[in-house]
Amino acid sequence: MPKILLVLALINAPYAFCEAANLTFSIDRQIDPQVFPRYGLNLGGPSYWGAEQLRANIVRNPGFMPLLDRSIVLVEQIEGRQIKDQDAWVARPDGFWTGGGYQILSGAHVNSQGRIYDYRRKAQENGLFWLDQTFNELRVGDAISVEKSSRSQTIPQWWSSGRTSLVAQKEGGFAARLQPSPQSPAQLASYFDTLGGTAGRLLPIAGDWQLKFKIRSERTGAKLHVRFARDKQNAFVQQIIEPSPQWQTIELNWQGRESISSDAAALSLTFHAEGEGEIWLDEVYLGEKVPGAGGFRQAVVETLKTLRPGYLRDWQGQLGDNVPNRYTSDMTRQPIRYRPGDNESFFAYSIPDFFALCAQIQANPWVVGPTTLSSAEWFNFGQQLRIHADKAQLREVILEFGNENWNALFRPAGLSNVQQHQIIADAALAAAKKGFGQGNKLITVVNAPFLWGGSPGAIVHSKAADRVAVAPYFLYEMASDETEKKLRQRALASQLPLLLKQQKLSKAQNKPLAIYEINFHSNMGNAPATLRNLVLNNGIAGVALARQLIDASLTGIREQAVYSLAGYSVKLDKNLGDVPLFGISRDLSEANRLRPTGLALALLNEVAGGQLNALRCQGDTDACSAFSAIMFSQPQKQQFAIVNASEAAHSLQIPCQRQIKWAILDGHQAGNYELTGARLIQRRQSHCTNGAASISLPAQSLLVASTER
Repeated sequence: MPKILLVLALINAPYAFCEAANLTFSIDRQIDPQVFPRYGLNLGGPSYWGAEQLRANIVRNPGFMPLLDRSIVLVEQIEGRQIKDQDAWVARPDGFWTGGGYQILSGAHVNSQGRIYDYRRKAQENGLFWLDQTFNELRVGDAISVEKSSRSQTIPQWWSSGRTSLVAQKEGGFAARLQPSPQSPAQLASYFDTLGGTAGRLLPIAGDWQLKFKIRSERTGAKLHVRFARDKQNAFVQQIIEPSPQWQTIELNWQGRESISSDAAALSLTFHAEGEGEIWLDEVYLGEKVPGAGGFRQAVVETLKTLRPGYLRDWQGQLGDNVPNRYTSDMTRQPIRYRPGDNESFFAYSIPDFFALCAQIQANPWVVGPTTLSSAEWFNFGQQLRIHADKAQLREVILEFGNENWNALFRPAGLSNVQQHQIIADAALAAAKKGFGQGNKLITVVNAPFLWGGSPGAIVHSKAADRVAVAPYFLYEMASDETEKKLRQRALASQLPLLLKQQKLSKAQNKPLAIYEINFHSNMGNAPATLRNLVLNNGIAGVALARQLIDASLTGIREQAVYSLAGYSVKLDKNLGDVPLFGISRDLSEANRLRPTGLALALLNEVAGGQLNALRCQGDTDACSAFSAIMFSQPQKQQFAIVNASEAAHSLQIPCQRQIKWAILDGHQAGNYELTGARLIQRRQSHCTNGAASISLPAQSLLVASTER
């Protein structure tokens, strides 16, 4: 490979605080013989209220399905058929788990299954389960997956008043039943875009919209009032319907004309039954008349096309799901829950829809598999992964065993004991590999903490995992007495030494590191939001994220996923204010509402992909430490990504044959660029003069460049 020189010299710049040395960069080595993909992204889960307006059908649980609960019990005591849970994470009201199923995940009775005969919980105590049989070799600490579909008449993900309930249909599935009387109407409602405050409208009703649902009258005499509107504003839809005994499909279309606005009035959809009778309701669709790929909103698809992630990670809290539910359609999919609490249930998108989205944006899928599955279920899960990957023509799939098993937050469906985690994960991933079969590439992953001593720890001994995934978040804590200059320096600090150490430990067990999440995690410390936002809302945030991604690439980490596509803000403790985490898009009210972190990912993915090479810096040692630089090599192109983390500007001489295209994200300018970061991007096309092109790179900035061979 020909030697490439990048010669840097000091130029004048208003934020240059130190004297720069003349530096020379040349190709040092190929990082790894395999082809590296573009940088990835966490898609995240949909929300009713916030920035994560992912799905074209904004209604959750549109098919009125019962709630699916699934959790992991860790055995603390055994008395015959009675077992006591180790802690209160799985605790539910008396009788909740009665009639549900169980599957033993570890120990001498692994893969045994049956029914839960009874469940009781005394005040302030952990739950007692009576199983349908005695397991003589069950031991303290063994893990048991428990599952129950709710028989409650409450309709999950809907707000109700009057007599409403779920009803099973003869033809299969469920419907909502509204039973009004002359004295008491019955109503179902769903609410959207409720964040309010300074967020403004996060879900403008614009373009061709549709409300569609099925309705019938089991007993005539009632009328249904249907309304969709913002609070205290004229309705988009307002109809009175008299249903017939047969199922009817009602379709209401209109042209929405809302714009992005500070008007933060919430949206509501109401089905209000009056009179006397019984109305059944099913299969509600409310949203864009023409959805994007996989049933996602067009703004989501277009934003992802701009970001061009190499991987798209499906983490939306699905630890308590089961296999049929992961692969079924919206109208037959159950809401799920793995933690106790009325506010812990959610409605997830399916793997087929997720794969359709990945195919549209040309990203490889990164799937998080539920930890609550048995080995037989994991085999089926792998089979279904392959079927749907082939259908979407996806040639590589990452499959991760749960999410942050070590994190107590996920303990209701997690395995915090590393040895147990390894044993159950190995059985699960081996079964999934067998189900997936040969041919296309399945990369299996277990997860580990990043900052703990000894990380990634004993999980590297997993026999069925191909990768150990960590989350190298950065700049966790900010103090009120820090200056903007100091915070900028800390944001740009490299984690390369720690990543190299952990990569060495992991590769020693033939399991290279992967990164399942990475971003700022700046919600600790006593700094007010106004101080934090001098970094988080600025171009420096994008430059800092880019450096972390480039440094991880320098250690040979091939699979990386930034966290996450959208997220408006996080509220700090002690009334310190709100900070713009964790979304690299502020919201999805329209396409490409990118923060500087999102702009940086988009720029990197313009040049990422191919054979990866490290660039060697020569000259002043201290000055060299402020640069992170790589080159992606393709058959006809050489593409560079370089971060200048120093407080001085430089002029780069880049070799080329014909011309070079480049872009710079300027991170040294102060100001709030949350939604105006594009003003910090400079794009040019330079001609070669004597085999080189000159590019001026500001302090604390990112350069991406592409030159044809």
